[in-house]
Amino acid sequence: MDFMQKLERRVGRWAIPNLTLYLLLLQIAGTILIMNGQLKFNDMSLVGHFVKQGEWIRIFSFMMMPSSKPSIWLLIAFYIFYYMGSSLEREWGTFRYNLFILCGYLFTVLAAFIVPTSYVTNYYFLGTVFLAFATIFPNIEFLLFFIIPAKVKWLGMISAGFYLFTLVVGNPGDKASVLAAFAVYFLFFGKAFLNNFKTTQRRKNYEAKQVAFSEKSLHTCTTCKRTDKTDPTLTFRYCSECEECFCEEHMKEHSHI
Repeated sequence: MDFMQKLERRVGRWAIPNLTLYLLLLQIAGTILIMNGQLKFNDMSLVGHFVKQGEWIRIFSFMMMPSSKPSIWLLIAFYIFYYMGSSLEREWGTFRYNLFILCGYLFTVLAAFIVPTSYVTNYYFLGTVFLAFATIFPNIEFLLFFIIPAKVKWLGMISAGFYLFTLVVGNPGDKASVLAAFAVYFLFFGKAFLNNFKTTQRRKNYEAKQVAFSEKSLHTCTTCKRTDKTDPTLTFRYCSECEECFCEEHMKEHSHI
């Protein structure tokens, strides 16, 4: 029994089924507040400095931030997020999916306090749901712009590339958020990647040994140095007294044969 299973036995009963729906309801509530002019994006974002000054609500309100301004594309994004999150929960189980979201949340909050003056959102944190989905279901296809079919593994690679690009050119808040997102991703998938790497290396080493063995000659003439590889038509014999090998042209010259 691994650590995850032991942890599930202890606290698994507290896991929240259909967690993705509640995450979406938070974002829908945030979208409505923005549309009504009651809140702005910056009012909900997580800023460590403001939290230290008493604005504790930001620890929770940043989870209400929608990924974009209200539009038809936001509705599509909500649907896709629900589809991916529900698929992960079915694949992993409720507890493991809850733990994945919880770790992402905690890492993002930690990032906000590491760069306390930067505005931190849930964009990269919830984006790890897509990276996890692309890792587990790599061959599922989405229609880009409702026309172009694309496997989710390629879209996941593009997203990961965008995250890496953000690490180079992004502001401190975005950089910290990306590092938090990668941290939770590798926490859940790092072991699998390491095992796959070891398996690949073992297979390559085995194949290299097989190739080397197949290319190695079994018989080499002591006199002319020709082998069964350089001339497969040759016949070879071994001298039982000196234990040397000779081809058919030189075996008669040997005194013991």
